[in-house]
Amino acid sequence: GTKKPFQESTLLPIPYTHNNMSNLHAANAPSHVAGTKKPFTDLNSHPMSHTIGPNGDKRAINLCAGQAALPQEVLERASKEFVNTDGSGTSVCEMGYRTQPFHRIMERAETSFRKLLNIPDTHEVHFFNGGATLQFAAVPLNLMGGENEGKAANYLMSGHWSEKARNEAMQFGTINEVAKDPAGLYFSIPPSAEWNTDRDGAYFHYTSADTRQGLEIRDFEFDAIPEGMPIVCDASANLGSFNMDIAKHDVIYSASHKNFSCSGICYAIIRKDLITRKNQMKAMPTMCNWVKFQEAPNKIYNVPVLTAVWLGAMVCEWMIEKGGVPYFEKLAIERSNLLYNCIDSSGGFYRTFVTDEKFRSRMQVVFTIKTGTDDADVKLVEEFLRETNDDLGWLDIRSHPLGLGHDVIRVTMYNHQPIEAITVVRDFMVQFMEKNRN
Repeated sequence: GTKKPFQESTLLPIPYTHNNMSNLHAANAPSHVAGTKKPFTDLNSHPMSHTIGPNGDKRAINLCAGQAALPQEVLERASKEFVNTDGSGTSVCEMGYRTQPFHRIMERAETSFRKLLNIPDTHEVHFFNGGATLQFAAVPLNLMGGENEGKAANYLMSGHWSEKARNEAMQFGTINEVAKDPAGLYFSIPPSAEWNTDRDGAYFHYTSADTRQGLEIRDFEFDAIPEGMPIVCDASANLGSFNMDIAKHDVIYSASHKNFSCSGICYAIIRKDLITRKNQMKAMPTMCNWVKFQEAPNKIYNVPVLTAVWLGAMVCEWMIEKGGVPYFEKLAIERSNLLYNCIDSSGGFYRTFVTDEKFRSRMQVVFTIKTGTDDADVKLVEEFLRETNDDLGWLDIRSHPLGLGHDVIRVTMYNHQPIEAITVVRDFMVQFMEKNRN
């Protein structure tokens, strides 16, 4: 392709007809699927069903943990540039991977991602297909073979997603579970002096935020890890929300659909000297092979999900314009404190499961009402969920039982969640408590 832009688009808009929602198969989804069957237009007359977007339009209260809320400014820009992307005369979703517009997007995405997170030159950036889940397998496949064959890998156990990563890694070798909670609840993490780390292990893996119970690790104890042991982090839930020291990590990976883009890819930051065959397993699936991708032209071995890469580039650029990581850390603190202050001042009406401020997540506030188990309290939780889900159309407010035997309440607020949405949540919580305190 030429380096000259395509000056004018000759593509015509395609008319779109909205079908009646009752005819959609998704309208018959199981009851546990988030959201009401009522269309948003029938709900948004209620002031607690929405926020007002930058253009004055009503936006649903989107508390989804994945796909998560994205900045409306970026979505508006993407909608304008989708058909004729970067003046190329083609849409981003139809660009061939051997064309210059395609490669310019890949390079732009890496540049903005590096700048946002201050990624050092010692580390490579990849946009792998398959989300973080594929890296659950790729990490052991690339680090537990060769010179590391027979060594165990350390996995700090901190909740559901650390269990997922462990389960995948167990298929490839011996896993040493560090700080395992026999009850499987993980409402806190023991101090590193109590960690049963295998000091000869191939690497040490931890999950920086677990979304189910609302636990987050922002101050990882690097000194507890033997010198020279690679430190691997699944940072899907909180990357970009605080000043993570990239240089002290050897591998960081993050699913795109929480804090950076739409679903489809995994942002991977890998220390260059770890992308090597010397620690790879002999049986290596191509899509997990870091070396294969590193050695490919422009690090593109097969066609990536370019739409996700492109949207992520615009999101990173927008985040930089807003003030970068310091801005989003301040926002994360302010958003989460709206709810934690409400909960902590409720006199026991609301209670969180993670109570240590050091581990309380800024990305997910997870709580119940009173005991969460007594019949009257369970009815209050279900009424809270019914009103917010059915009457107000809030998305993904219901969460997992967490050992109680009954569902609990979860509010997700990744990087791009507007504080106005969480203010609505807080205001509803106050009204609900005043109405049901006795």
